[in-house]
Amino acid sequence: MQISSPWKSDFPSLNNNDFCYLDSAATCQSPTPVIEAIRDYLINGQGNAGRGMHGLSEGATDAIESCRIRVAKFIGANSSQIIFTKGATESINYVASNLREQIGPRDSILITEMEHHSNLLPWQRLCRQTGARLNVVPLGSNGELDLTNLELLLNDQCALFAFSHGSNVLGCQPPTETLIKAAKAAKVKTLLDGAQYISHNPLNVNQLDCDYYAFSGHKLYASSGSGVLYCKDIESLEPFLLGGGVVNRASLTNYLLKDDLYRFEAGSANQVALIGLSAAIDYIQTIGLAAIMEHEKNLALQLKQTVESYHSFKVVSHVNSHNLVSFHSEKIHSHDIASILAEHNVAVRAGHHCAQPCLNAVGLKHCVRASVGLYNDSHDIERFSKGLAEIERNFS
Repeated sequence: MQISSPWKSDFPSLNNNDFCYLDSAATCQSPTPVIEAIRDYLINGQGNAGRGMHGLSEGATDAIESCRIRVAKFIGANSSQIIFTKGATESINYVASNLREQIGPRDSILITEMEHHSNLLPWQRLCRQTGARLNVVPLGSNGELDLTNLELLLNDQCALFAFSHGSNVLGCQPPTETLIKAAKAAKVKTLLDGAQYISHNPLNVNQLDCDYYAFSGHKLYASSGSGVLYCKDIESLEPFLLGGGVVNRASLTNYLLKDDLYRFEAGSANQVALIGLSAAIDYIQTIGLAAIMEHEKNLALQLKQTVESYHSFKVVSHVNSHNLVSFHSEKIHSHDIASILAEHNVAVRAGHHCAQPCLNAVGLKHCVRASVGLYNDSHDIERFSKGLAEIERNFS
């Protein structure tokens, strides 16, 4: 079945048909509406939000709040629950920083073995700083979480359960509702890393009933530099950074924080990135996530069938992965595979994908990942297949 993309022409960086981009799980390309929105903003003049009485400053403030409203509607939240960051990594660190003064040696943090390092390292450091224990829901060699001891791990010493809404290696989603329900029953707060979920699936954080949700704009077809932290109870947070724009009054000995969301967003906002995020959300909503999901699901199936057609490669991503295929070879290093594909103008990702414990759990140190976006089509997979064919011939 030939799959075409009616949206590919919207992406100037992919107008060259000789280039095949299969690395969207790392970062997405940006469509013309996003690029034009950023261009128009810069041409018309940028201002520093909340810092001036002139039109450019007021326009910047309006643009930030407009983006906040768009994000809130997009994920089923209230705009008063949205904090802007540089990305999912900073959002997760934001929560970890807040917990530093709230937990001690008797407490624990719970994560899963499938986590990206962004949702692993902040908790390791927090536990070192506080003496708390880091507990882990194990990952089986089949790519499924082992929930046998979940209730024991979600005890009254557990301060937070932080887990990925979608694996960047396996491409699967954990039983999210089951995990959150179990955490709620134990009165444990939950944080979801949504970086690999946000551009592929509809989201309603209110229905999920999670306490925190983090994601990055560049995984959502925006530019880099924008991130979101949803916080169910915003009053429970303390600012992660302090500086310009967060206080009503400051002296040499003390300060009084603002009582609005700006107390959480010290310094000058990445206005360009937020302009792009607004435009990206508008663009995705114009297409509809249902159409994107169906398109990516069909492409991922073709990718999987392509990899499986060569005896040198073995698929390691989950059977239910709908946007990426990870694979490895016992004879050929992943970096060699990616390098040769790059010579064919095929972009994939190789290595440990910043998820070393996850790969170790499935018995690997590295693998190759091919991931699709709404701009991919069967032509891309054909180019990918030709590259794999050459690799197999050269290494056989």
